[in-house]
Amino acid sequence: MSTEIGNGASTLFWEDRWLLGQRIQDLSPLISGMVPKRISNKRTVSEAITDMCWVRDIHGIASLEVITEFIKLWDIVSGVMLQPEVEDVHMWQFSTSGKYMAKSAYDVLFQGAISFEPWERIWKTWTPGKCQFFMWLAAHLRCWTVDRLARKNLPHPESCLMCDQEDETIDHLLVGCVFACQFWHFLLNRIGHGHLAPLPDDLIFREWWAKVTKPANSSIKKGLNSYITLGAWVLWRHRNDCVFNGASPNLATVLRTVGYEVRMWSMAGAKGLSLLTSYDGEAVVG
Repeated sequence: MSTEIGNGASTLFWEDRWLLGQRIQDLSPLISGMVPKRISNKRTVSEAITDMCWVRDIHGIASLEVITEFIKLWDIVSGVMLQPEVEDVHMWQFSTSGKYMAKSAYDVLFQGAISFEPWERIWKTWTPGKCQFFMWLAAHLRCWTVDRLARKNLPHPESCLMCDQEDETIDHLLVGCVFACQFWHFLLNRIGHGHLAPLPDDLIFREWWAKVTKPANSSIKKGLNSYITLGAWVLWRHRNDCVFNGASPNLATVLRTVGYEVRMWSMAGAKGLSLLTSYDGEAVVG
């Protein structure tokens, strides 16, 4: 905190930003480092300046660099005049008003942070936690698909088990695969949005997801996000069934699974999903 000098009774000499808008450790880091914490955390400006007792707070060996810093600090502190009748005013430097606000502290905490675009669609969408976690991994390309298994020198199929045409990545599995494109076409067509299904140039799942939901109005956006999350989760589970249980890719089976899950999610509280669709759960391919 920066401090306007008054009587110095509530301002810490070694810790607060009271001298030229800076802390002592900013002006004289070597000197500051020679003051024990038990003293620096208690010594007020009025106590320190009275009879220059701040000098007695310094403990250690005086090198040439320390002496140089000491002389400069002495000159600055010697020019300070306390005003006994004026109380100290503490100013919060991260807000224009000078008053502390939790929001300003929160903003400072995240200065320089990198924003991850899909976070809101993932964590603020009504879906079970396991599905949110899966979508987070998928958005970060951390799912154990063929490409990642190969990089780790682990056993893996030679190609995507769903289409047997290309190397499997999570983006290929969710939007690039022929099976996935057919799946999304039938799934979205059932709610009147078949035109939103992935096109040949939609190769990155999170970009396609953003493109689909961004123009949607607020009344259907939440439900559409839940619907797409559910579709991606069921695709992933079906892929795992093919990998670990020897199942064959079956579009009708996947669509029926989605129908069942839509009813369960709606009963569990997915209001946006309930408004979006009147799914009967018996998807038919043809």
